[in-house]
Amino acid sequence: MTTCPACGADSATDDYCDQCGAALSVTPPPEAVAAPAAAPAPPAAPPPTPAEPCPNCGAARTTDDAFCEGCGLDFATGQLPAAAPAPAAGAGGLAGAPSGWTAVVEADRAFFDGNVSDGGASLRFPEGLAPRPVPLHGDEVVVGRRSESKGYFPGIDLSTPVADAAVSQRHASLRRQADGSWAVIDEMSTNGTYLNGSNEPLDHGALTALHEGDRLNLGSFTRITIVKDAP
Repeated sequence: MTTCPACGADSATDDYCDQCGAALSVTPPPEAVAAPAAAPAPPAAPPPTPAEPCPNCGAARTTDDAFCEGCGLDFATGQLPAAAPAPAAGAGGLAGAPSGWTAVVEADRAFFDGNVSDGGASLRFPEGLAPRPVPLHGDEVVVGRRSESKGYFPGIDLSTPVADAAVSQRHASLRRQADGSWAVIDEMSTNGTYLNGSNEPLDHGALTALHEGDRLNLGSFTRITIVKDAP
């Protein structure tokens, strides 16, 4: 016999009351099964740690860098890349006959100091860099930085002997004019090309005539002076 908890009557069955029909036993609901906890996400890789700038060209680097992106210096050995092979005709190099003009490449301290005051505090001036005369040949001479992987060697290579990391790979071109003089065109460079100390860069893609003694500034410290060779 089972006593009904609802009406108090004795019932011959043990599932429902014979008098009021109430359930005599209640099966507890099954316990909810907790979902397994999600695995914790792996920790994010820490960003590369900044390191001292390249001792050769001053380009920014991190502790993960084995070589300088600006000049190719091997940080482990201190060796610069081997000298580039002579440029082929049509590659922006010095193919063709001499023109009687020379571009003198040197480091300009005043231009560099202006770049540092504009926010280039990580740059380093290449002390003791001697002027480098580059005779102008043919009808076009490209100014920029070489890329050995692409087989690209500009006629005025500003990745050597000390790389100017602020120079674009194809920064500007010097083009010979019909009268034998030269003109310059900025090739959509990142940091601009400046003529004779102007604070305003040359317009991208605009051909600008050059004269004896004109000075081009580009990159972080480079000055190129156009001079006519002595007869």
